[in-house]
Amino acid sequence: MELGGNSPCIVEDLVPDLQGTVERLVQGGFYQSDQSCIHMQRLYVRQQLYSQVQGALVDAVKKLKMGNPHEEDTFIGPIISEPAAKSIEDGIQDAVKMGGRIVVGGKRNGAFIEPTILDNVPLEAGVRKEEIFGPVVLMYSYRDFKEAVHEANNTHYGLQAGVFTTDVNKAFYALDHIQVGGVCLNDSPGKRVDSQPYGGVKDSGIGREGGSEICHGRYAGYQGPCNEKCRQYLKESIVIRLWIVFPVHL
Repeated sequence: MELGGNSPCIVEDLVPDLQGTVERLVQGGFYQSDQSCIHMQRLYVRQQLYSQVQGALVDAVKKLKMGNPHEEDTFIGPIISEPAAKSIEDGIQDAVKMGGRIVVGGKRNGAFIEPTILDNVPLEAGVRKEEIFGPVVLMYSYRDFKEAVHEANNTHYGLQAGVFTTDVNKAFYALDHIQVGGVCLNDSPGKRVDSQPYGGVKDSGIGREGGSEICHGRYAGYQGPCNEKCRQYLKESIVIRLWIVFPVHL
């Protein structure tokens, strides 16, 4: 059972480059107007890269078309209802009152919320503590990778996370220490395929669906061996999970 998230993403390195990284951040942070439980809500960028990534991300976000979702070139559609959009707007305004800064966006028009980036949002703000479920990304800089992992865990949610790094040791440190159901390496936390084991920890849910968990029938009470079809499904699942770990050049 999946129960929502507040997904972090850490950018330690630009993989494969600035453009490629920003493209994945935009997709993870604003697809479906962020009405997704695994959307990238918190973005931690290494201090030396922060200004560069933020500038490129803002430029990319300004180009996103907001409007009718039936039009093919529309990227930002409406929120599920106007009251829901008003709640997101209130969260943005509260974050600003508490010291946060609107880098881009921040306005509402009916059920539409502009794609928004905030920085310096304090831990006590509602948009930092809880799931936003709208096109809002919070940006933070960090000096040390382990510090970023610590901050990524500083939430009662634990669904998915993303980490961009060319360092295999840091990749496995993230896999071992980030308290989530899945870590997507060199991609945003919004990456998911049906054959990937999926689920959360902490307040983000109980159990898993897909991949080896379903293949072995653990949630059907079956503990016996897999048949040939089951083994092939598991094999495909493993290949996909390896692709998720390193989808771009290292």
